[in-house]
Amino acid sequence: MSNSETSQPRTEQALAVVQREIDCVKAELTAFRRFRTQLVSIEPTARSAGSVDTSAGGMSALSARQPKPDTSLRAVRDAYRETVMAVPHFEAEYDDSLEANMSMEFGPELGTQIATGACLTPQLYEALLTASEGARDERETLLPALERERESLQSVRATLDDCERRGAALGANARRTTDPARLDSIDNQLAEIESECEAVAATRQQQLHSRSTAALSGVDGTSLVRYLYDDCPVTCPALADTVACLDMIRRHRRHCIVSTR
Repeated sequence: MSNSETSQPRTEQALAVVQREIDCVKAELTAFRRFRTQLVSIEPTARSAGSVDTSAGGMSALSARQPKPDTSLRAVRDAYRETVMAVPHFEAEYDDSLEANMSMEFGPELGTQIATGACLTPQLYEALLTASEGARDERETLLPALERERESLQSVRATLDDCERRGAALGANARRTTDPARLDSIDNQLAEIESECEAVAATRQQQLHSRSTAALSGVDGTSLVRYLYDDCPVTCPALADTVACLDMIRRHRRHCIVSTR
């Protein structure tokens, strides 16, 4: 295996996926922080007969006859477009309308009222402030989970690269000798490498099943993996590369055992 070849192709792909997600979440976190900063500088409008009634769960009949939003509501929409909808990946990842995106982030009722309503009442303003903080907090929680996943993948890749290099060298040595004692020695060294790979697999399994991501709007460790790797050829890429490395080591071990018989 040459140095230019990718030793752990599935892990490399997973790292690219995770890094892209980290970049997106960082951009969205910055955007929601900026949106909230702008939001707190906007004054809600004193409630009038034609305003949005959030306590009733929708718009009053009079609001339908007020198609033009007030200054405060226009300022909220402009702020959202200039921050959240201006992230570099928005078109590639979402490419939806103000109403659709706000509904996805803040819930359909609140999103629709902000995007299509006429008046930014104090109640609507407070609901939006709370929802924007929730969107920010979710990303603040998700980001370190993604960074831990990246670190885990990097650790797996480094260990497997080392195991593969040592295993390939020992396998080549095994094919250059017929001395039983030498083959036994090589097999013992291969067995140690096999144990290292098995430990990598066990650690990775433990991380996948015990990772604490319950705060991510119901995303647990298993669904985090699906969220990241659903579009990849395998849903557990690091484990797949570990299995491939183990197969190589065990193939060399079988050669040693057969050759000593």
